[in-house]
Amino acid sequence: MRWLHRHPVASSLLATALAAVAVLLIAHATRANSIGRAFDDIQAPWIALVAVAELLTYPAYALAYRSLAQVHGHAPLALPIVARIVVAGFGPFALAGGFGIDKQALQALDEDERSAKIRVMALGVLEWAVLAPLGCTVSIVLLAQGSHIPASLLWPWAIGVPLGFTFAFWAAAPSRLPRLTHIGGRERLWLVHALEGIAAFRKLLSRPGRYAAAWVGTALYWLLDIVSFYAALRTFGLAPDFGTVVIAYATGYAATRRSLPLGGAGVTEGLMTYALYWCHQPLAPALAAVLVYRVFNFLLVAAPAVIAHRQLGPALEGDRPSGRSG
Repeated sequence: MRWLHRHPVASSLLATALAAVAVLLIAHATRANSIGRAFDDIQAPWIALVAVAELLTYPAYALAYRSLAQVHGHAPLALPIVARIVVAGFGPFALAGGFGIDKQALQALDEDERSAKIRVMALGVLEWAVLAPLGCTVSIVLLAQGSHIPASLLWPWAIGVPLGFTFAFWAAAPSRLPRLTHIGGRERLWLVHALEGIAAFRKLLSRPGRYAAAWVGTALYWLLDIVSFYAALRTFGLAPDFGTVVIAYATGYAATRRSLPLGGAGVTEGLMTYALYWCHQPLAPALAAVLVYRVFNFLLVAAPAVIAHRQLGPALEGDRPSGRSG
């Protein structure tokens, strides 16, 4: 594991292999000739939209990242540093996920480990604070309409999201946090940081004007990525309605790719493909669409992410003020 940490190229190759194994296993279950037929009649112009939308997700995420990183009164990060951190965090080589790189970078810039952990937790909450309510709302609408999508896929979104957010905000109430900060133990300390991250997220809610870029950037990130996913589906002749696209996409990202080890290699491919299948989309073109989507979402970022990661180390080890905008 330590060797893989020091060799991002090898980690990226491992992630690619895991993703390929997942695709091959699904293809085996689907039958290879069915996958081949899905590629016989592709609508190539949609691939351009996959690429463009995916490319635009990175500046959108950087916009959100730079805004959220100022929580706790920190000065704004310089744009080149933000760009490197964001791109590196989406690389498929991070064994602890992109959030692990975020934590290392913010800690190195501010020399404040606790604040770095809390802001990374808040970043994860922000991601879900935008995507999860969308999935919840769409699920409720589909249930009310008597959708053909299985209720077993919709009810967890309709019920789990409000219950989860209610419990999280209750547990992270300011009156409870002081009693938790002295708790020891590695597992309990992680819980404390998670609750402090939720508490930090409250600042984004209480001061929406100050942190508008965090909300706008995150919303644009998810919107553009969903557009990319939809374009991949259209590439193979699939034209599901809005609700199906949202539920399949959100289920595929039950754990977001920045939170998963190795960029979600193997996990995301399987979840997205079968989420589409559970939504009554044919399995072979669904797998082909997910494969094209992940080529742009996962593979093509690998090389830039490795380069950004290598550039990030010297930048953070150098003059500290250079990491902040003037």
